[in-house]
Amino acid sequence: MENFESKDFYIRNKNIFKKLSIISDVLLVVFFVMAVAFYVLSDNQHLSYKVVQVNVISVHSANPLSKNDRDRVVVEYNGKNYEVENLRTNETLKYHTYLSTKNPANAYFSKGKIYANIEGIRTTTVIGTIYFVFLFGTLILIFITAVLVGCVVEAKKREK
Repeated sequence: MENFESKDFYIRNKNIFKKLSIISDVLLVVFFVMAVAFYVLSDNQHLSYKVVQVNVISVHSANPLSKNDRDRVVVEYNGKNYEVENLRTNETLKYHTYLSTKNPANAYFSKGKIYANIEGIRTTTVIGTIYFVFLFGTLILIFITAVLVGCVVEAKKREK
């Protein structure tokens, strides 16, 4: 009979790797299906917002070499200043144009905040948040499943 310690790690834990691999496969499928379902729900949900005209007060473009710096746009709507949420680089450039021409810009007002686009409103809803949980869970499970399948394959190679 072989000594327990002389057995290879992969061979010794082959059954555990198999079980964990099956569990992670099932979880991966469930998370993927839920991510797709919540994406569809998020895309089709009714969003409460109003398209408004805002005056651009200031635009700050982030330094690309800085990790902590980000684009910031401050606008005025109904006599109150707001920082625009969910900015993308092309939208920051658009606000630069509105600032230099002094023309009003279109924005989206929802729940007391100004958003640069509808996607910003969608991702802040409960359904949008749940979608991202399942999306990131799917990505993590892809990695975990790949590692576990690799361990099972390695154990089979070493048994021969």
